[in-house]
Amino acid sequence: MKNGILTVLGVLQFTFNVALLSIFGKEEILYRDALKRCYYTLEQGYNSMPINVPGTLFHKAMKARKELAQILAQIISSRRQRKQDYKDLLGSFMGEKAGLTDEQIADNVIGVIFAARDTTASVLTWIVKYLGENPSVLEAVTVSVWVLPPFIFVDFEGIKIVKLLKNDSHQNLICN
Repeated sequence: MKNGILTVLGVLQFTFNVALLSIFGKEEILYRDALKRCYYTLEQGYNSMPINVPGTLFHKAMKARKELAQILAQIISSRRQRKQDYKDLLGSFMGEKAGLTDEQIADNVIGVIFAARDTTASVLTWIVKYLGENPSVLEAVTVSVWVLPPFIFVDFEGIKIVKLLKNDSHQNLICN
């Protein structure tokens, strides 16, 4: 069971990084550690007793949420000053057609991180389990990854992501 837990934690970290990449692109990599720290603190207090007293998980989560909003405000402000057209999720939230305020953008980004991390990690964990229990399917998937032409992958370094997934899944299957 130890290895199963490591697989889930590894997949959670992986999906968090992919979520940040799809939301912010490569440019906001400087903020990744701060975003991660705030997000994990927020997540810990998410299901805690809602008592806003210093020292409680809820209080720490509320402070982390404010800090997360401040980091997002910095990123949004910086992007607006550069006046570039961004092709990531944050860029679409910031577009004139979206008509969102900065606070609404921050709320949407935080919601997407929560949704993307948990649901994607869950699905990937079940996929790894299924592939570990069905070697013939693992073989078919492995062959198809190597046969697919590279132009099929998404533009944000999709090939590296698939290679990382392939290596990670093989390591986890060997450990199990």
